[in-house]
Amino acid sequence: MKYIHFVIIFICLLVLCISPVSGIRTEAMIHYSEPAVSLQDEIFLEQGYSFKVVDMNSKSGDILIELYLNGEEIELDDNFAKEDNPVEYVRSVVEDEDDEEVEVEYFILRITPKGSVKESDDVLYSTIYIEQYIDPVEDVDDYLILDKSYTLKEDSELELSALYTLEATGVDDGEVSLELSLNGKVLKEDEVEEGEYFYYTVYSDEQPRTIFLANVKAFFETDDSITVFLKHVSLKQNSISDDGKDLPDGIDINVESPVDGGLKAGRIAIISYYLDESFPEVRIMVDGELVDSRKDVSSGMYKAVTDELSAGIHKATLMVIDDADDIAYYSEEFSVSVNIKDNITESIIDIASSATESLGKNNSSSSSGNSTDLSLPSLPSSSNVSSVLSLIVTTGVFVVFFMFFKKFR
Repeated sequence: MKYIHFVIIFICLLVLCISPVSGIRTEAMIHYSEPAVSLQDEIFLEQGYSFKVVDMNSKSGDILIELYLNGEEIELDDNFAKEDNPVEYVRSVVEDEDDEEVEVEYFILRITPKGSVKESDDVLYSTIYIEQYIDPVEDVDDYLILDKSYTLKEDSELELSALYTLEATGVDDGEVSLELSLNGKVLKEDEVEEGEYFYYTVYSDEQPRTIFLANVKAFFETDDSITVFLKHVSLKQNSISDDGKDLPDGIDINVESPVDGGLKAGRIAIISYYLDESFPEVRIMVDGELVDSRKDVSSGMYKAVTDELSAGIHKATLMVIDDADDIAYYSEEFSVSVNIKDNITESIIDIASSATESLGKNNSSSSSGNSTDLSLPSLPSSSNVSSVLSLIVTTGVFVVFFMFFKKFR
């Protein structure tokens, strides 16, 4: 018994070692910017987040903020952002893991002052760094690509979506050079180390908007090539009408089914769009995937055919490029319902096929048994009777459902 204390200590240490450690999770980054903010500025981010600058240190550039989600203020432990002590927001989310409710913490936002103050027209500005990561609870809208992984080769453009391309142009001093282009025009070039993000952010009406993000997971260089592994790749639509009601008078988008019964899962859809003027190029996308592309398009009505769609909410996007190479996006959301009739029919057919196959196998085995002893007549086995009854019942159910859908179609 004198070693009992050591045994207890050993067991406790063992339990601590094998117990799962629930750290803070971090999803893909969806926003990175370096805006210059002044007193009372309000910055709008992704997924309904925003913050307001309520006070500023005129010497250090430290700021006091109020953080909001969908207009409701979020209580923070510390609202004062300093260069060496940024404001960070971690959100606790209750999730189901192995049929148990577990509280998981997600890192959402970090705001860090650069530590410098500039003055313009008697207004003081502090440059800050903003990092925002996906909140698993809130909706994510208007993304052509979201949290994807790609492999990039040197001198080979990676076609992203909506005329965006990414290219690796070289490696130097442990950094890979990446180049983002739109329709052949270079938007940004930068050298990135492993583990860092390559980003492209635009600033419109003093609001930052991150268009592209890609994390360089790893890269290696051989004598004649460079290979770059990317993760957390996201591409956002630059300018878009979120509601079909906001479409210009000269543009119209309509999504419909080629057959009666509405848009159903497993079927194609027809996207009709009208243009009242000519465009050098027009593209139709569904959920960011290219469906149709036309060049030198004159005014009129056009149609595009989608692939087979899954049930749920989808977004059809019309991209138009004008003579000045300016690009505009217009979207229309549409709903695809579950195809109950086809699902039931397929299930019935599968059941009938299985029953028929089983019956055939049993008959084959019976036939081989009869060939060895022809003098003994055999009654149908219980499995054969079950298969026959199953086939009869299945056929009856199929007829009933067929008459039902035929009556109410």
